Amino acid sequence: MANKNKTKKTPKVKEEEFPVDFNKPWVSMRGAMIIMAITSLALAILIAWQVIPNNGWLKGIGRGILFGSLIWAIFFGNLWISKKLRK
Repeated sequence: MANKNKTKKTPKVKEEEFPVDFNKPWVSMRGAMIIMAITSLALAILIAWQVIPNNGWLKGIGRGILFGSLIWAIFFGNLWISKKLRK
């Protein structure tokens, strides 16, 4: 006869503690630059493609370059503000 008084002990689940450091970036600078390059190029092409039929090549390409470069301005502006706030 099997001993019915044996109880199965459930293993204690350790709560894993993940120390979160909010000052460390979650994307490397190299990865961010690659993402920014692809995004800004895609936006510049999309804007130019939308503007060229209505306003011509010169305005289409100019606005594409403008909006593509604005992504870089926002990115570097955010880096600058973050650097100033952390001091």
